[in-house]
Amino acid sequence: MQARLVHHIKRAALRQLHASHAGERLLLRLYLVGEESSEQALQREMRANAPDWLARQLDQHLADEQLHARLFAQAIAACGNHQQAPAPEQTPQPDWLSRRKLEHWHALMRRYAPHFDAGALVPAYAIGLAAEQTAVRILQRHCDLIGPSHALHPLLSRVLGDEERHTRLCSHTLQRCVAPHEQARLARLMCEARANERRFGMTGAIGMWIVGVALRLRCSVT
Repeated sequence: MQARLVHHIKRAALRQLHASHAGERLLLRLYLVGEESSEQALQREMRANAPDWLARQLDQHLADEQLHARLFAQAIAACGNHQQAPAPEQTPQPDWLSRRKLEHWHALMRRYAPHFDAGALVPAYAIGLAAEQTAVRILQRHCDLIGPSHALHPLLSRVLGDEERHTRLCSHTLQRCVAPHEQARLARLMCEARANERRFGMTGAIGMWIVGVALRLRCSVT
């Protein structure tokens, strides 16, 4: 029930945000912040004590995320914004809600790491899988709403394809790193990681809708 409600609120929020150039820039900015902060923070956790085969996979994953960030920065510059696209070191920092989510993620990693033979790699990849699955749902919803004729659809669909691939890689890595006797604990960890994503979903959806309405109304009176 909550998932369906969040889905409909987020669709309504997207419509409001797409009703103004400022709203579209905000959406792109949110994607940019996600690529440059949350994902790279998880990458640093994943890289700790990673075997060679996983380090190579991480290098490709990180290259994908860095490309996404550059593409979103370029789209911001092209979306009615006369400022230059931000350099990576000038990327906007996560908002309060995103910082709280990151804090919950790191607490979850610290709590579960001692219970797996592979250590922090397992909770890092479990949380990464939950985050990638959320990203896939967000991008799929956005692509479905705007349709293939929208100028942003090629960018969003390209990122969506990469995130779907990352989801498969995270799942495969967990299968390879988690011993049979650790599967039950992994299942509990995944439940907590997904609950963490849901916990912030409703607040984020309502906040996006309110901001979208405010930006649309401000645009209509200027």
